[in-house]
Order: sequence, then structure tokens, then C-alpha cells
Amino acid sequence: MDKRRRSNFPSSDAGQTGTGYLSGEPVTDLGLEQLIGTLEHHLNVQHNLCCALESIADGLPGEVRNDDCLAIARSIHPIIHRSHVFEETVLFPVLRQRCAGEAHLADTLDRLLGEHWEDQSFAEEVRHELVDYVAGQDAANVEKLAYMLRGFFAGLRRHIAFEREHLIPMLRRATRTLA
Repeated sequence: MDKRRRSNFPSSDAGQTGTGYLSGEPVTDLGLEQLIGTLEHHLNVQHNLCCALESIADGLPGEVRNDDCLAIARSIHPIIHRSHVFEETVLFPVLRQRCAGEAHLADTLDRLLGEHWEDQSFAEEVRHELVDYVAGQDAANVEKLAYMLRGFFAGLRRHIAFEREHLIPMLRRATRTLA
């Protein structure tokens, strides 16, 4: 495979505008449709991160570019952090307010919050291992790195799937009740 191929890493959402939650606008100014759109954006960015990590895991050791590894290492924390900040400070309070009648909502949000802590910790470990791999400090253990990457993106994909299958429909039901 040509190692000069175009990089496949996800961009962070640093340029995302109009979402309100980072600008300090009150949560109530966010319409539910805009909230759903912002959630879908974060889920898509995280999905792209998973695809990029899978590409690295599949290509180790011979078909992986160091600059791709470093770009992913630099992007993991901002992608995960922005998504979690949005969910914990905007999405979860809106769900508690607008979807209070949903069965097991409090338990679901508590579980997702716990998964956020785990994901952030695991993301930091993945970042560290990718940087070490590029620096040549752990080049001999590519199987360990590939296994770690797969563990991270598999768990993140399950988290994304749950939010797409449960939280978005919950928000859509809340939108219909407002109409």
C-alpha cells in the first residue's frame, strides 16, 4: 500500500459553530432539532475517529504513517472531551427536563456518565501508546497496540450505537410532544 496516501484521521469539531453550548448561550435557546443535530455531529466525529483507529490497527506495523498516528493521538482528547462536555452540560440536563417520563432515564444517564469517565481514561492511554509507537519506544509490541486500539474503538462504537438507538429517538419523541 502507498504510504503517501491521504490521511484518514478525523478532524475535531473545533470549527463547529451555531451549537450554542460553547458560546455560553442558555440551554433553553437550543431547539430540540438543533440539539439532535449537534448530538449527531458529535457521534459522527467519534465514529470517524473509530474508523481512523481501526485503519491504524489494521495497518500495523507496515502500512501506518507516523504523521497519521500523531494526528490521531492529538485529536483523541479534544474529540472525546468536546462530545462529553456537550452531553453532560447540555444534552443530559435537557433529557432530564424534557424526557423525565422515560423509563430508567436516570439510570441510563448515570451509566453513560460512567462510560464517559472510562472512555476519557482509555483515550489518554491510547494517545500515550500511539506517541510511544511513533517515537520508537514500543515498536516491538505492535500486537499490544493493535489490541488496545480495537478495545477502545469497539467500546466507543457501542456507546455511539446506544446513543443513536436510544437518546435520539427519545429526543424525537420529545420534539413531537412540543408540536
